[in-house]
Amino acid sequence: MRRAIAAVICAVTLSACDSSRPKKPHVPAQIEKKAAAMQSLGDPVNFEALQAFLPSNDFIVKDGWQKSDMTGMLLSVPMKGSQASLTLKKSGAQMVVNITDTVFNQSLYAPVAAFLADGFSTSDADGYKKSVTMQGFPAFEERSIPKRAAGVTVLVGRRFLVHVQGTGVDGTDAVKTIAGQINMARLAELK
Repeated sequence: MRRAIAAVICAVTLSACDSSRPKKPHVPAQIEKKAAAMQSLGDPVNFEALQAFLPSNDFIVKDGWQKSDMTGMLLSVPMKGSQASLTLKKSGAQMVVNITDTVFNQSLYAPVAAFLADGFSTSDADGYKKSVTMQGFPAFEERSIPKRAAGVTVLVGRRFLVHVQGTGVDGTDAVKTIAGQINMARLAELK
């Protein structure tokens, strides 16, 4: 039993059980191939370029929102991507706007792909999710009645995810209005 445990510990930590030569961890070919494919997808758009697509100050002030926070990040490991975020607040409501560059990495938008399918719809007493189209791109909207929350997610050019999540809101109109401030056709042209 002790030998089995020692073998597992050596295999997991790749420690110096045989210090005379370093051991290279075995990585299955399928994992290496997938990692190489993800790295070859290209480089993400800089988050500052994504921030330029967030709702403008003119819209924010005109609609009574206050800008609470704007952030951005660039991710290089374990997969490439970038994101720009904006948080807005108004009369107890909050909106978080995210634009994410997935660099065509399907694993980043796979969790929402089923909701984007034309005709998708599910509902219960607490709310609903359904596929919609925004500015010609596949999207889905969702609403939670008890949580007074709503969201809309749009896949732009099979690369960018635009997600607006609202709390303290009744219905999806506010999130769709804010998402509508993003010029998605121009966003799709970014490289």
